[in-house]
Amino acid sequence: MKMTYMVELVVDEETEKKLKQLCDLSSKLWNEVNYVRLRMWLEKKFIDFEETYKEFYEKYKPLIGAITAQTIIRKNMMHEGASSGY
Repeated sequence: MKMTYMVELVVDEETEKKLKQLCDLSSKLWNEVNYVRLRMWLEKKFIDFEETYKEFYEKYKPLIGAITAQTIIRKNMMHEGASSGY
């Protein structure tokens, strides 16, 4: 059984705006990476995880931070169940 904690953030308008922007960019990153890798798979191409990682990491690193970008891209790879490249 997992324990769950609920937290309510009380923030000012500026912080709320920044958090929403961070969430929006994170979602956009996930969708872009997923789309590119899906296209590769549908076209029966080798799914180049290293190259897509580099491409999107460099694109999103200045926008959402290096650790956040890295985590999202790696989770996407694991989500796809990818280890063979196809």
